[in-house]
Amino acid sequence: MPRVFRVMRKEADGLPTVSPTALGIRARVDVDVDAQHNVLVNGKGMSVAPNWRDINVNRVPKRLRPILPGAGGSNNTFCFRTGNGAFVQGPFASGLTLELDSATHGNVAPAQAVPLASYEADIAATRPDWEEDET
Repeated sequence: MPRVFRVMRKEADGLPTVSPTALGIRARVDVDVDAQHNVLVNGKGMSVAPNWRDINVNRVPKRLRPILPGAGGSNNTFCFRTGNGAFVQGPFASGLTLELDSATHGNVAPAQAVPLASYEADIAATRPDWEEDET
């Protein structure tokens, strides 16, 4: 699995919150869906980066300003990492692929057209694999 980072809220167990603005997506914003609520395979998905320092400074928690000047995100969010492989396009997890649009940004997208609920479940299934990493 490619190594990726994402800023998310976390639950009491230390793992990311599963929600459209944390470990998840917003239908019709992050992905396109058809009339039957199937997610289109067009490279869109849950935004990730190869390092938390590559994430927009407005999303990175303010407490990390000593490491990343300009960080202005909520201190109620945390930088999470999953995977150990190279940040390259290809398989990500069951039912998911990593689609790159630059060297510093990608999207975790569905591997094939599936109902929105299935795509959301595939993303949620990665929850145990994420760990906080603000180093």
